[in-house]
Amino acid sequence: MQTVFLLFLFILQVISFYIIALLYMKISKFNGLEKKQQKLMAEMDDAIGAYLSELKEENERLIEIIEKRQKNFPIHDQEEEVNPADVPAARKESKEKPITINHPSYPVNIALKSYQTASATKDTLQEATTDLEVDDRTLAIRMHDEGKSIEEIAKRVGKGKTEIELMLKFR
Repeated sequence: MQTVFLLFLFILQVISFYIIALLYMKISKFNGLEKKQQKLMAEMDDAIGAYLSELKEENERLIEIIEKRQKNFPIHDQEEEVNPADVPAARKESKEKPITINHPSYPVNIALKSYQTASATKDTLQEATTDLEVDDRTLAIRMHDEGKSIEEIAKRVGKGKTEIELMLKFR
């Protein structure tokens, strides 16, 4: 009877070691996947950052080109005729109508101002975001230094008057 019991315990131990080994392999597999995922996320962040910086540089170059063209060639909202002397000889022989160039009806200045306004708005949003990142204690102290009442500070921070008073006492 004892041998059967010992044999049963031995089989249970073998099965438990097998289960533990399986669980260890699963955990190590998940750890490996997590490391790969973090590496991919870091690579994606780097790629997106590089793409955005290239896009910004391209936009700045485009603005420079537009500004240079505006200085060299003033824009009119009408059709201009091309000087026949500028047309190649083969084109002159065909005796067609003179070539007309249509300038864009949407002025480049407006597009330029729109781009600059968008970048200025982005800077303003970044400043607002940094203001939001200030903790309640710092915000309460700043508002108190500006001369705001405790009630106004409590409403702005979303805390009670007593809590604000304690914050200001123990700065």
